[in-house]
Amino acid sequence: LFLIGIGFAFNVFVWLPEDTFNWDILTFIGSALIFLNLIRKMPTEVLIFGIILVAVLSPALQGISDYYAYWINGYFEYDWTLSDVVLGYLVTGYFPIFPWIILPAAGFVIAPILFPSATTPSQGKRPSRLLLVTCLSIGCIAASLSLQQLTFLSPLIYRRTMFPASSSYLLGAIGVSTFSLFTLHRIVDQKPDEKNYSPSFRILAKWFRVVSKHSLSIYLIHHMIHLWPLWFYGLMTAGEPTAHWQNFMPVVFSTILALFFCALVVPAFLIIDKYRLPTIESVMRWIGD
Repeated sequence: LFLIGIGFAFNVFVWLPEDTFNWDILTFIGSALIFLNLIRKMPTEVLIFGIILVAVLSPALQGISDYYAYWINGYFEYDWTLSDVVLGYLVTGYFPIFPWIILPAAGFVIAPILFPSATTPSQGKRPSRLLLVTCLSIGCIAASLSLQQLTFLSPLIYRRTMFPASSSYLLGAIGVSTFSLFTLHRIVDQKPDEKNYSPSFRILAKWFRVVSKHSLSIYLIHHMIHLWPLWFYGLMTAGEPTAHWQNFMPVVFSTILALFFCALVVPAFLIIDKYRLPTIESVMRWIGD
């Protein structure tokens, strides 16, 4: 619920009030956490069946709801009606339940392979875990690439698009994210301070850990830094906050500024950690406790 509240506040104060119900990633994650709490005791077979069912139903629901009618200008637009708001949450928004709930549900099923219980002996099981993760990742990526060749199917299935989240995109995302998470966990989390690692690797591992620990704060801050000045400048020069949206500066300059932000954000959060200053993550933990 905290994340859902933060999501709505983020939509209103960082984006704009008309984007209150755009159903961005924060409201989705909050909803997904509630969903995972409800399904956590279900048998794995039931969860897998549910994932397949959502994967099958999602393209049909996107088609029935006329998904592209809400994305005429390349971003989600809706009317302030109950039907549009509910439909956005379920199917047509940025991160609707269908089909995005597949990712946290799949992660819940895969997690025991990636992160076995501490009470479970790990000797002799690491190669099998690596084999399972590799097969799963390659299988998902291969299935994604195969779907992209089946152009006689609906574009909601074969096109690799994030908005809408097509079937091929989700399969590829599961494959890449699973292998990446497993690899980073083995390399960065398991042995971050061993002396046989080079100093540059230890610095990189520390960078990863800081970004992971404060990912929510970084997500919020990076939007504030680039959106608030843009809205203010648009309001001052054209009387419309979004006047310069997506056309303010060339991609090269935007990329340089993004890299500059990445270079500054980790030292900033190291200082925050050193002095134990509050962050969104610490507030969320405090409320949870």
